[in-house]
Amino acid sequence: MMKVPLATSIAALLGTLTVMPTTSNAQGGFQGQSAAERELARRPDYVRRGQDAIEKGDKAYQAKDYDQAVAQYKLAVDLIPNADNSERQYEHALDRFSDASVKLAEQRITEGRYQDAEIALRLVLEERYNPTHKDSIIILARLEQPDYYNKTIGPRFRGNVEQVKQYFVEADGFYQSGRYDLALKRSEQILNLDPYNIAARKFQEKVNKAIDNYGIVSYNEARSRAVRNVDKAWANPIRRFNLPTGQIVETTRTELSRTDMISRKLERIIFPKLEFVDASIDEVIVFLKTKSVTLDTTESNPANRGVNIVIKQEGGGGGGSSAPAAIPGGGAPAIPGLDPIPGAAPAGIPAAPAFGGGDFGKQKITVSLTNIPMSEALRYVTNLAGLKFKVEPYAVSIVPASMNTDTVITKEYKVRPDLIGRGPGGDVAAPGMGAAVGGGAPADASRGGSGIARREAAKDWLIANGVTFGPNASAIYIPSSTKLVVRNTQEQLDLVEQIIAAGESGNGVVQIEIESKFVEITQNNLKELGFDWLIGAANIPGSNRVFGAGGTPGTSAAVNPSDFPFVAPGGGVVGGNPVTAGNRSGQRAISSNAIDALLFGLAGNSALAPGIAALSGVFTDPQFQLVIRAINQKKGVDLLSAPRVTTKPGQRAVIEIIREFRYPTEFDPPQIPQQFGGQQQGGGVLGGIVGGGGGGGGAFPVTPTTPTAFETRNTGVTLEVEPNVGPDGYTIDLNLVPQVVEFEGFINYGSPIQTSTVNPLTGVTDTTVITPNVINQPIFSTRKVTTSVSVFDGQTVVLGGLMREDVQKVEDKVPLLGDVPLLGRLFRSSVDQHIKRNLVIFVSARLITPAGDPVRPTDEIEEIVETLPTPEILPEAGLPLMSK
Repeated sequence: MMKVPLATSIAALLGTLTVMPTTSNAQGGFQGQSAAERELARRPDYVRRGQDAIEKGDKAYQAKDYDQAVAQYKLAVDLIPNADNSERQYEHALDRFSDASVKLAEQRITEGRYQDAEIALRLVLEERYNPTHKDSIIILARLEQPDYYNKTIGPRFRGNVEQVKQYFVEADGFYQSGRYDLALKRSEQILNLDPYNIAARKFQEKVNKAIDNYGIVSYNEARSRAVRNVDKAWANPIRRFNLPTGQIVETTRTELSRTDMISRKLERIIFPKLEFVDASIDEVIVFLKTKSVTLDTTESNPANRGVNIVIKQEGGGGGGSSAPAAIPGGGAPAIPGLDPIPGAAPAGIPAAPAFGGGDFGKQKITVSLTNIPMSEALRYVTNLAGLKFKVEPYAVSIVPASMNTDTVITKEYKVRPDLIGRGPGGDVAAPGMGAAVGGGAPADASRGGSGIARREAAKDWLIANGVTFGPNASAIYIPSSTKLVVRNTQEQLDLVEQIIAAGESGNGVVQIEIESKFVEITQNNLKELGFDWLIGAANIPGSNRVFGAGGTPGTSAAVNPSDFPFVAPGGGVVGGNPVTAGNRSGQRAISSNAIDALLFGLAGNSALAPGIAALSGVFTDPQFQLVIRAINQKKGVDLLSAPRVTTKPGQRAVIEIIREFRYPTEFDPPQIPQQFGGQQQGGGVLGGIVGGGGGGGGAFPVTPTTPTAFETRNTGVTLEVEPNVGPDGYTIDLNLVPQVVEFEGFINYGSPIQTSTVNPLTGVTDTTVITPNVINQPIFSTRKVTTSVSVFDGQTVVLGGLMREDVQKVEDKVPLLGDVPLLGRLFRSSVDQHIKRNLVIFVSARLITPAGDPVRPTDEIEEIVETLPTPEILPEAGLPLMSK
């Protein structure tokens, strides 16, 4: 039985109660109301709140948010009293609560959340709600059956199914828009979630077919372009006039070393007047240093103005001290006999202490100069004092002329692998060696040697760049750590720093993937049209005794019955004698070049072009036969080789797709014995039975030509490369040696060895071949490019190519007959053959990370489309709200 809510029981109780008057308290109020009266007062509020919950549940139900709908309907059922005046609202809330619970249970079953579905249904079937709800009972019974629902499908699997559906929609969208790579990516993501999804595999097959169709169209376009380029190559280049002048590209200046900065400052500071009379070297140096602070106007930082000058002396005496960084006031000391220089500090400023000890700084000099750079002023002053100066990284040192200033210093530089150049006659310097290992030109790569130019020695490379090396100086490059160790003077080390700074780059850890593509397009076009006549003997009209004939009888090759359709009884051809035997056709018209003729030769002369029509007079006088020979052929042979290799910058890499071909290079000559079987050979005549080769039965034993030395040559495709990354991190410098070697055939350089014997019975001299003496040597065709190029990351450059076209034209005719207008064409033959060859080598390079990903991805970036929020529908003034 359905339980009666508490509010209904209270209402029934209120009908039997008598309302008792309440007494007022001292302040004139009531003491209070009974519980039943308060419940009656709150009942309309319950109904109103329940109605609001029903409206919210209806909105959630329409939005298919069944979870929220069930919560709102349950709240309405709990709030609305099951009384006479609110029974309609209560029943409506209960029905909506039951229906929403069923929808929620079905949704949970779809998601694989069977326990949540069961909880929702059992809540509806409680005694206080709707224990007789039919749909809830049916679905709950199905849940209790172990085989009705596949309960192995859990929420995670259901979530994957929904994700797979979404991926399928996106993959199909990418396919329809031609973004096949992204479509394949989505299908692979589907297989990550569902490894045995047949639809995803079929979709991949569909996408691959679309990509394959694109590749076929691209192949046809590439082939047509290659043939077009062969035809276009016949056009002579056109001279161009009024070409614009080239633009000057300014290169980035490298940072100067400290010695260069001081040297430039010495040239930049100009002294307007320099005059000293019997002044000590200490006083002159103090003045030059102090005045340089005032005259160094290009230095923006006051602390860096001027030039530090230090006096050093040999031996003891305190060594040598440095002048102070700046003299207070920036002026010059008062020097006896020297007129004040404009701009100098007033007299009275204490002079700086003398540099050095002993009499080194007390030497007196007299000099008068105007408008002179500070470097020249130092040179004049030090020469007058028997001294010299040396520019150091932080100061200018004044030393005795006898002091050796070429101090050798050892410094280590971390350099790029491609810093040291390459050229013939050098090799990678081994650690601890300053010179190159080996020498001479590089070996041929087709024989297994190195085709890349060897690295120069570090010392030779620096000398070529202007660095001077003294007796104790040296330079070593260590490839394993890409370090350059130089031992030299400070001045030369500064030059080395500038050379290194000019080629430095800050590239990260990258690798370089290089693909070299060899594309060879060959097309053979052959056109021929000719007329072949046969004619027999004829009786001249009006005479039974005079006969005429044409053609050339006896040329059996020209009248081969297999070349003519009309054959007379007995095996002869109708007509008999060829009239156009001199007109070449087929293989007789097209000849090979010298090498091809040696390698392959030609077929017999009877290989004529096919006859497409024939006309014959069998019972005519004379008999004749006309065969129209015509052919129009196009033959294309396309080759593609695309070796690919990945290597680190500065490291040589070789990829070989080859076949080793071993052939003899040296032979032992054939050996012919001078005496055999008691018979002496002499004078070219041998009595007895003579035979070729060796063996029994009285045969003449001969040792044939025997190979004694062999050589191996690689045939196929070889790619040798050494890449480097440019200083911008985007340009790739490539040292490339792509090569294609093909075996063409053999040429026999031997000749048969013969002997002559006299038959004693007949006296006839017979010539017999003792041995054919075959000495075959191979012929190879090599196409090779040795070059250094620069290419942007991910781009392709055309290294080189070979375009060739062989044209053979044959125009033959019968004299007189071939010159007759119109009819003369029946006695002419024409052959036109064009063999076009186009070989192009493409090289693509791109930077990749150690993980194999490109440094600059070229994949299409997926667009993220954000869904805009649905705008709220606001009621217009005077218009009612429209329900959804």
